[in-house]
Amino acid sequence: MLELAVDGLAVAFPGLDAPVLVVEHLALRPSEHVAVTGGSGSGKSTFINVITGLERPTSGKVLWSGKDITRLSETARDRWRAEHVGLVMQDFHLFPGLSAVENVLLPARLARVADKALIARAHDLLNGVGLSRPDQKIETMSRGEMQRVAIARAVLRKPGVIVADEPTASLDVEAGETVGRLLLDMATETKSMLIVVSHDQRLIDRLDRRITLRAGRIVADSFREEVAA
Repeated sequence: MLELAVDGLAVAFPGLDAPVLVVEHLALRPSEHVAVTGGSGSGKSTFINVITGLERPTSGKVLWSGKDITRLSETARDRWRAEHVGLVMQDFHLFPGLSAVENVLLPARLARVADKALIARAHDLLNGVGLSRPDQKIETMSRGEMQRVAIARAVLRKPGVIVADEPTASLDVEAGETVGRLLLDMATETKSMLIVVSHDQRLIDRLDRRITLRAGRIVADSFREEVAA
């Protein structure tokens, strides 16, 4: 299980008067389920990119269980992310021409870790998310089914953290409810931290904690019990 500590973080770009993201300190516990909210341009995407190692900050530390990923090379960050992070994106990032199970296994095969046990787990996961045809081609699936494949892919290697960026934004209400429930169920099953960027109030209300960004700063950080009160 992973825990996250962010200290003195700033992300700035040439030509801009102010940093696009500033986080003085933030700590997330292992297995915590967290919503990240905020309007367009609030810094949500930059925050996700930095904590997953997709971007390197201008300054500060991103410590995952004591390991500062900002000090790693881009190649080392890619390896770390492949091993520890499960990503679920709004646009799925699935490959047409491949079946559901082939898409689930593709990152593991690229990393050369797709052994018999992992292949069996891929089939079990697809069955667990309600997809009974693992050989079905991605391009013949509905958007809701595609997102279920993406969730199975994200949790295949039991990552320490699952990061979902607007996972229900392009889905209808019923499919969105299903995807939200599956994310929570899978994070609980794998004991993973879950970080969800979302505007979906139904999904946000089911998470333990809500962090709100505005103009690149954290302006609110509350727990579900506090919100309910």
